[in-house]
Amino acid sequence: MASLKIGGNTLRQGSFVLSAFLLVWMLFSLLLGLSPCLLSGTCYHGYDSRYSFDVDQADHASWMKHIPDETNLTSLSIPGTHDTLTYDITHESYQCQNHDLRTQMRAGMRYLDIRGRLVNDTIQIYHASRFTGYSYGDVLLDVFDFLEKNPSETIVMRLKDEARPYGHNLLTFEGAFNWYMHNSSDTAARAKKHFWPHDPSAPLPSLGALRGKIFLLQNFRAEGGPYGIAWSGPSMDLEDLWIIPSVELLSMKWEAIEKALIRAANASDTNDVLHLSHLSASVGVLPIVAAAGPINGTVVGMNDRTGLWLDRQARATRYVDGSLRKRHGEEEAKPDVHYGKTGIVIIDFPGRELVEAILERNKALTLGV
Repeated sequence: MASLKIGGNTLRQGSFVLSAFLLVWMLFSLLLGLSPCLLSGTCYHGYDSRYSFDVDQADHASWMKHIPDETNLTSLSIPGTHDTLTYDITHESYQCQNHDLRTQMRAGMRYLDIRGRLVNDTIQIYHASRFTGYSYGDVLLDVFDFLEKNPSETIVMRLKDEARPYGHNLLTFEGAFNWYMHNSSDTAARAKKHFWPHDPSAPLPSLGALRGKIFLLQNFRAEGGPYGIAWSGPSMDLEDLWIIPSVELLSMKWEAIEKALIRAANASDTNDVLHLSHLSASVGVLPIVAAAGPINGTVVGMNDRTGLWLDRQARATRYVDGSLRKRHGEEEAKPDVHYGKTGIVIIDFPGRELVEAILERNKALTLGV
């Protein structure tokens, strides 16, 4: 009788454990249904996007080292960030990134969108009226450190005069820029080493000439200089349809992006025009919604549209190439990786898969291909 009693207790205890497990599982399944982000690494603030948010999982600190020196800058497919320094801003209308500058560069970002405001004779980094908490000096020190650790790389940097001067200023924006370049004890010596000396009469430089350098895109007024190629000037094919009135009209933005990517892919390699495509949009939509789509999933965001478009093109090229090689008995030949270049693709809240879809377009340039 005692053994039966013990057995009964054991049975009841087992039933209790099983019931508790089922209850926990049901609650977990319910929470997962309400919040698909619970297990996803590509989620941020409730937004779920395969091609967004997890750029910290990418590691491409020296991807340019495999590309020959003679490659034109305009032949590269370069991922970059829009409003690069906004990762510490908490206001959703102004935040465009969720990982810091060092993480972005390690992940493979080679275009940086740096927006400065003249404040008390220094350049502080802003997004419109919002201070990011960083100065231009902070940016330069991080970029210099990165280039010294990864001398095969180059950084294309847009420097924009973002807002009206604030505080007491004796310098202009240009004057403050030159102070960092020539007078600052923290940055001047390294700036001399790492900034590409712009010559407006010369063609755009090759990758070999730019290794270890910052290539400046000048988006500020200057009496001297020029210090880099002019933003939106004749050396630039720029897609930047950033005012989108509503989520429902994001299709307009995608049409502009797709056309720009096709132009970049079909452009010649004469090294005279840089192609830049912004995936970002705002005003009628939040930056995070433009990138990842709304939380309810009714519209596909620009990061996912671009990533899927690039991946589909690559798969189609591989399929056609594989079929042709099989037909001609050339299965052992190297596969065709000529997917067409993207130019510079400028992203809010980038993800690992999107960065890698862009970088894959450089395979045709790599040594031995």
